[in-house]
Order: sequence, then C-alpha cells, then structure tokens
Amino acid sequence: MQGRIVTETQAQELSGVFFTPETFFNFVQDINDNHFLFLSEQNEEVLSQTQYAYLLEIPLSEYEAKPTPPLPF
Repeated sequence: MQGRIVTETQAQELSGVFFTPETFFNFVQDINDNHFLFLSEQNEEVLSQTQYAYLLEIPLSEYEAKPTPPLPF
C-alpha cells in the first residue's frame, strides 16, 4: 500500500481538519512512526481544488504497518 509521508507538524496541524463537508484528514503511523496520508482518487481530485493541493506534490511511499500486539490470554 502506498501513501504520502507528512511531517509530524503537518499531521498535528491537519488531523481532523475537514477538506470537504464530509471528509477530514486522518493520518496513520507506520512501523517507523512516519505519518502517512492515504487518499482515494476522488479525494485527490477534490483536494487538488483546495488550499491543501500542495499535499499531492508529496511523492507516494510504501507503507509498512506496525505489528499487531498479541491478544492477552
């Protein structure tokens, strides 16, 4: 899976900010604690017409999920 890596500051400033009436920014941390932004093609089109279009200039990077912690028994 690929997404865009943003800085911690960007993630903090944009987390929860709506870029459409129904869609807001949500970031996921990978195994290296990088903050990833994942967008659908539709969201990319919408975002390109907003003040956040600069995020689309960030190159796509491969996402590696954090391991799931074991379930307690």
